[in-house]
Amino acid sequence: MSAAASRELDALRARVAELERELGRVRASGQPAAGPGAGAPEAGPGGAPGPAPAGWEAQLDEAEQAAQMGNWIWEVEQNRVAWSRQLFRIMGCDPAKDRPSTEAFLAAVHPEDRERMTTLLQRAIETGEGSGASAFRVLRRDGAVRECLLSSLPIIDGAGPPSRYFGVVVDLTERRRAEQELRRSERMLNEAQRIAHVGSWSYDLASRTVRWSEQLYHILGVDPSRRPTFELFASLIHPEDRHRVLGGAESASPLGIASPVECRVVRPSTGELRHVQMAAQLLTDETGAIVGLVGTSLDITERRRLEEQLLHSQKLEAIGRLAGGVAHDFNNMLTAIFGHRELAARKVQASSSVLEHLTQIGTAAERAAALTRQLLAFARKQLIQPTVVDPNALILGVESLLRPLVGEDVELDVLPGSQIWPIRIDRGQFEQLLMNLAVNARDAMPAGGRLTFETANTTICPDDAERRPEIEPGDYVELTVTDTGQGMEDAIQQYVFEPFFTTKEPGKGSGLGLATCHGIVKQHGGHIWFSSASGQGTRFTICFPRVHGAPCEQPARAHAAVVGGTETVLVVEDEAQVRELCVASLRSFGYSVLAARSGKEAVALAAAYPGAIHLLVSDVVLPDARGPEVAAVLARARAALPVLYASGHTEDSLVPGDLLDGSVHFLSKPYTPTQLAQAVRDVLDAAALARRAQGSADAPAAAERLQ
Repeated sequence: MSAAASRELDALRARVAELERELGRVRASGQPAAGPGAGAPEAGPGGAPGPAPAGWEAQLDEAEQAAQMGNWIWEVEQNRVAWSRQLFRIMGCDPAKDRPSTEAFLAAVHPEDRERMTTLLQRAIETGEGSGASAFRVLRRDGAVRECLLSSLPIIDGAGPPSRYFGVVVDLTERRRAEQELRRSERMLNEAQRIAHVGSWSYDLASRTVRWSEQLYHILGVDPSRRPTFELFASLIHPEDRHRVLGGAESASPLGIASPVECRVVRPSTGELRHVQMAAQLLTDETGAIVGLVGTSLDITERRRLEEQLLHSQKLEAIGRLAGGVAHDFNNMLTAIFGHRELAARKVQASSSVLEHLTQIGTAAERAAALTRQLLAFARKQLIQPTVVDPNALILGVESLLRPLVGEDVELDVLPGSQIWPIRIDRGQFEQLLMNLAVNARDAMPAGGRLTFETANTTICPDDAERRPEIEPGDYVELTVTDTGQGMEDAIQQYVFEPFFTTKEPGKGSGLGLATCHGIVKQHGGHIWFSSASGQGTRFTICFPRVHGAPCEQPARAHAAVVGGTETVLVVEDEAQVRELCVASLRSFGYSVLAARSGKEAVALAAAYPGAIHLLVSDVVLPDARGPEVAAVLARARAALPVLYASGHTEDSLVPGDLLDGSVHFLSKPYTPTQLAQAVRDVLDAAALARRAQGSADAPAAAERLQ
């Protein structure tokens, strides 16, 4: 028997005892027994309803109606059956028209339950025992179905078989409906708590009992079969946070909880740390006395991780802006160093000792330029020329360079996946990415080990539980680089992608290798992360978005001798040293040069110059305008000029996608006089070829000044 049925039977026994006492008083008064529903029709073969004691009928009927309970009595010897008024209501019968009987009862039972109830009642009569608690349904004449519970007990007067049977029918319909609604509400609450990652708990002060919601068990990592106690709850709080959470309470009591408070809990099964935000509220009765406590525990682990990720990203972004600005200025200085070194070298005889010094200056400048390029790559301001490529082909192409780079003590495995999707990336940047990762892995394996490069296709779905939140769902090419080296301790992992951070000895690393990798990946729309543990090696995972299209072949570049020209070039550069270098370099190759410090000065100079201007060489960022704006004004004022832009780094807000697809010519600083002359000649020749193809030339227009 279920717990609910047992409680119903206990209530029935108490009800029988009460009605027995009432029936005894009725008989002592000399009035006929009218049944438990005083005033209810008492009937048998030829029987007629009997009177009831004054006041008893209304009170009992009211009580039964409130309890949704109907009573009946069957007196065996007289074969008389009596129903209470509430039983008539439950069975859907009319007290004025229907005569209570076993047949009338069974006729009202739902057809699907009728045979079972008939057998049950017959067995109870044959054995002289009660029917116990039996669930059944009533099908009323109006078609309504009621869920009920029948219980009956034999009443024995002295020796012999029962003289009568007493029964109760409880209408459970509303209760079942309320229970279903309660279960639905509990399911909705549990689902809401699961979605919100919040669990609830309550504490009853009188009984000293604690209740936990389903989600709280999950948050704390406790088996739901365990009995919740406050002592268990307190034991799961991290020892370093326990005193703060419990408010210094000497004994384990929920009344000592400090609220609200954030703390860490340790899941007992796995030892995993979860960050939890707890709040509690005292419960009081109508007199103001404390009767208990209710509280919530919000799992903020994911929020904390995202906040730390955001802060780290913002930190890297700030460092990147600083690095980009420094690299921009440094590239201007390096341009002057490269240029004047080359110009000076042209004037020095090959036998002169000064040439060696100029060579050393050039070597140092090259190293400085390499560091600057790494800074720009980290800051994602490096000029890139991405094309659609086969990543497997790129990796296999650079494998021959990686093997001597990692050394003989390191086994290098390159495992290209099957039918890997193409990606869009700058070839040189991708090679630099692979080499930086290889060098980093080599340094982590001073005693040798294994380094593995592996590619695979992967699709990230929106509901993927393992998906990193910063990665949009879609198709990706995944590159993993795994080493068996020393690994990294938890304390340093958050600094891995920061520039100039290194665990190597002084002089053995710039700290820009992984920072450069991070910048390269991000500039190409990819994602990079790693997993590592001290003594267990490191695994870098890189995802690049899949692109549709056939990989492009790398065009072969011809290295022809640099030639000059006699055209007129307008140079716009705000840095004096770089401007003077451009003028000197281009004049040394035979060009006529006009120089301006700003956009307005360039427009005014062009308007006053009587001859033709064949090319504009302009810095992207000028004090009063942008390079493309100056070019547009000059095109309206004179004729459409070919333009060669120069800059220390790309500016997202200034440089459109044209720079990346080759439709705009760009010269990256630092550059040498020879590189400048070669770029100028290339642009002029391309412009001449385009004019011949079009067969027309633009007519000059009126001068226009910058506003």
